Amino acid sequence: MSSALAESGNLPAVVERLSHLTQEELAVVEQVLMQLEINRTVAELDELSDGLRASGMMEKLPDIIRQVRENRSPGAA
Repeated sequence: MSSALAESGNLPAVVERLSHLTQEELAVVEQVLMQLEINRTVAELDELSDGLRASGMMEKLPDIIRQVRENRSPGAA
């Protein structure tokens, strides 16, 4: 988002508008930006999960977890 603002030349205007917001208004802006970031991250994770399912990795996951647990158990050393 910030790169798009900087490229368009609107960044100084945005900074100017933000500087005049109250603490409550800034808190709302922060919450909105946080939610946008959460949504973006969830979309990336969904995409990654789809790729893992398509490759069969999700089906192998229980075996991978079991192997890791066995290797980390006190008797494995």
